[in-house]
Amino acid sequence: MQELQSLLSAIMYTLNSKSKLADIRSTPVGQYLDGHPFFALALLVFGAMATVPIGLFLTFAIVTFVTASVGFVFLQGFLLSLSGIALLCVLCGLAIIAFAVSVILRAFYITSSNVLDYYYSRRSAHMKQDTIGSCPGCESDASSCPNPSFQKQKGQ
Repeated sequence: MQELQSLLSAIMYTLNSKSKLADIRSTPVGQYLDGHPFFALALLVFGAMATVPIGLFLTFAIVTFVTASVGFVFLQGFLLSLSGIALLCVLCGLAIIAFAVSVILRAFYITSSNVLDYYYSRRSAHMKQDTIGSCPGCESDASSCPNPSFQKQKGQ
Protein backbone atom coordinates (compact mmCIF):
# COMPACT_ATOMS: atom_id res chain seq x y z
CA MET A 1 0.00 0.00 0.00
CA GLN A 2 2.91 2.29 0.81
CA GLU A 3 4.34 1.57 -2.58
CA LEU A 4 1.10 2.48 -4.35
CA GLN A 5 0.84 5.72 -2.39
CA SER A 6 4.40 6.72 -3.27
CA LEU A 7 3.77 5.90 -6.96
CA LEU A 8 0.60 8.00 -6.94
CA SER A 9 2.46 10.88 -5.26
CA ALA A 10 5.15 10.74 -7.92
CA ILE A 11 2.53 10.88 -10.68
CA MET A 12 0.77 13.81 -8.99
CA TYR A 13 4.07 15.66 -8.59
CA THR A 14 4.89 15.12 -12.28
CA LEU A 15 1.46 16.37 -13.32
CA ASN A 16 1.64 19.42 -11.04
CA SER A 17 5.09 20.34 -12.26
CA LYS A 18 4.02 20.62 -15.91
CA SER A 19 3.68 24.26 -16.93
CA LYS A 20 0.48 23.82 -18.97
CA LEU A 21 -1.27 21.98 -16.17
CA ALA A 22 -0.12 24.64 -13.70
CA ASP A 23 -1.57 27.33 -15.98
CA ILE A 24 -4.92 25.49 -16.12
CA ARG A 25 -4.98 24.96 -12.34
CA SER A 26 -4.39 28.65 -11.73
CA THR A 27 -7.63 29.59 -13.54
CA PRO A 28 -10.91 29.83 -11.57
CA VAL A 29 -12.25 26.63 -13.20
CA GLY A 30 -9.03 24.78 -12.35
CA GLN A 31 -9.20 25.99 -8.72
CA TYR A 32 -12.85 24.84 -8.51
CA LEU A 33 -11.99 21.40 -9.89
CA ASP A 34 -9.01 21.19 -7.50
CA GLY A 35 -11.41 21.78 -4.60
CA HIS A 36 -14.01 19.27 -5.86
CA PRO A 37 -12.18 16.09 -6.94
CA PHE A 38 -15.33 14.03 -7.45
CA PHE A 39 -16.69 16.58 -9.94
CA ALA A 40 -13.29 16.67 -11.69
CA LEU A 41 -13.38 12.87 -11.99
CA ALA A 42 -16.96 12.97 -13.38
CA LEU A 43 -15.91 15.63 -15.90
CA LEU A 44 -12.90 13.53 -16.94
CA VAL A 45 -15.03 10.40 -17.39
CA PHE A 46 -17.67 12.36 -19.32
CA GLY A 47 -14.99 13.84 -21.60
CA ALA A 48 -13.43 10.43 -22.24
CA MET A 49 -16.79 8.79 -22.95
CA ALA A 50 -18.03 11.66 -25.13
CA THR A 51 -15.11 11.45 -27.51
CA VAL A 52 -16.44 8.28 -29.17
CA PRO A 53 -19.94 9.63 -30.05
CA ILE A 54 -18.55 13.02 -31.03
CA GLY A 55 -15.88 11.33 -33.16
CA LEU A 56 -18.51 9.10 -34.80
CA PHE A 57 -20.76 12.11 -35.46
CA LEU A 58 -17.91 14.13 -36.98
CA THR A 59 -16.87 11.11 -39.08
CA PHE A 60 -20.46 10.73 -40.29
CA ALA A 61 -20.70 14.46 -41.09
CA ILE A 62 -17.43 14.44 -43.03
CA VAL A 63 -18.29 11.25 -44.91
CA THR A 64 -21.75 12.64 -45.72
CA PHE A 65 -20.23 15.90 -46.96
CA VAL A 66 -17.63 14.12 -49.09
CA THR A 67 -20.23 11.70 -50.47
CA ALA A 68 -22.59 14.55 -51.29
CA SER A 69 -19.79 16.49 -52.98
CA VAL A 70 -18.66 13.50 -55.01
CA GLY A 71 -22.27 12.64 -55.81
CA PHE A 72 -22.88 16.22 -56.91
CA VAL A 73 -19.83 16.08 -59.17
CA PHE A 74 -20.97 12.75 -60.63
CA LEU A 75 -24.51 14.09 -61.03
CA GLN A 76 -23.21 17.17 -62.81
CA GLY A 77 -21.01 15.01 -65.02
CA PHE A 78 -23.95 12.74 -65.82
CA LEU A 79 -26.21 15.69 -66.63
CA LEU A 80 -23.53 17.29 -68.81
CA SER A 81 -23.04 14.00 -70.66
CA LEU A 82 -26.78 13.61 -71.11
CA SER A 83 -27.18 17.17 -72.40
CA GLY A 84 -24.17 16.70 -74.71
CA ILE A 85 -25.80 13.61 -76.22
CA ALA A 86 -29.08 15.50 -76.62
CA LEU A 87 -27.23 18.36 -78.35
CA LEU A 88 -25.51 15.87 -80.65
CA CYS A 89 -28.89 14.34 -81.58
CA VAL A 90 -30.39 17.77 -82.29
CA LEU A 91 -27.41 18.78 -84.44
CA CYS A 92 -27.56 15.49 -86.37
CA GLY A 93 -31.27 16.04 -86.97
CA LEU A 94 -30.59 19.56 -88.19
CA ALA A 95 -27.88 18.26 -90.53
CA ILE A 96 -30.28 15.68 -92.00
CA ILE A 97 -33.01 18.31 -92.43
CA ALA A 98 -30.53 20.74 -94.05
CA PHE A 99 -29.39 18.00 -96.43
CA ALA A 100 -32.99 17.13 -97.34
CA VAL A 101 -33.88 20.79 -97.96
CA SER A 102 -30.73 21.15 -100.08
CA VAL A 103 -31.70 18.11 -102.17
CA ILE A 104 -35.24 19.43 -102.63
CA LEU A 105 -34.02 22.89 -103.64
CA ARG A 106 -31.43 21.40 -105.99
CA ALA A 107 -34.07 19.20 -107.63
CA PHE A 108 -36.38 22.20 -107.97
CA TYR A 109 -33.57 24.26 -109.54
CA ILE A 110 -32.61 21.52 -112.01
CA THR A 111 -36.23 20.87 -112.94
CA SER A 112 -37.10 24.54 -113.41
CA SER A 113 -33.88 25.13 -115.36
CA ASN A 114 -34.65 22.26 -117.74
CA VAL A 115 -38.26 23.36 -118.15
CA LEU A 116 -37.22 26.93 -118.93
CA ASP A 117 -34.49 25.75 -121.33
CA TYR A 118 -36.98 23.52 -123.11
CA TYR A 119 -39.58 26.29 -123.25
CA TYR A 120 -37.17 28.93 -124.60
CA SER A 121 -35.48 26.57 -127.06
CA ARG A 122 -38.88 25.62 -128.50
CA ARG A 123 -39.90 29.28 -128.60
CA SER A 124 -36.68 30.41 -130.31
CA ALA A 125 -36.95 27.58 -132.83
CA HIS A 126 -40.56 28.53 -133.50
CA MET A 127 -39.65 32.24 -133.82
CA LYS A 128 -36.73 31.38 -136.11
CA GLN A 129 -39.01 29.40 -138.34
CA ASP A 130 -41.54 32.26 -138.38
CA THR A 131 -38.91 34.86 -139.24
CA ILE A 132 -37.22 32.72 -141.90
CA GLY A 133 -40.52 32.19 -143.59
CA SER A 134 -41.42 35.92 -143.45
CA CYS A 135 -38.47 37.08 -145.55
CA PRO A 136 -39.12 36.29 -149.24
CA GLY A 137 -35.45 36.08 -150.28
CA CYS A 138 -34.38 33.64 -147.49
CA GLU A 139 -34.71 29.97 -147.92
CA SER A 140 -33.38 28.27 -144.84
CA ASP A 141 -30.91 30.45 -143.00
CA ALA A 142 -31.06 34.01 -141.70
CA SER A 143 -27.38 34.59 -142.49
CA SER A 144 -28.01 33.97 -146.18
CA CYS A 145 -30.80 36.56 -146.25
CA PRO A 146 -29.99 39.52 -148.52
CA ASN A 147 -32.05 41.94 -146.39
CA PRO A 148 -29.65 43.65 -143.86
CA SER A 149 -32.47 44.82 -141.53
CA PHE A 150 -33.62 41.23 -141.21
CA GLN A 151 -30.10 40.13 -140.23
CA LYS A 152 -29.97 42.90 -137.57
CA GLN A 153 -33.34 41.89 -136.24
CA LYS A 154 -32.28 38.27 -136.10
CA GLY A 155 -29.01 39.13 -134.31
CA GLN A 156 -30.80 40.79 -131.47
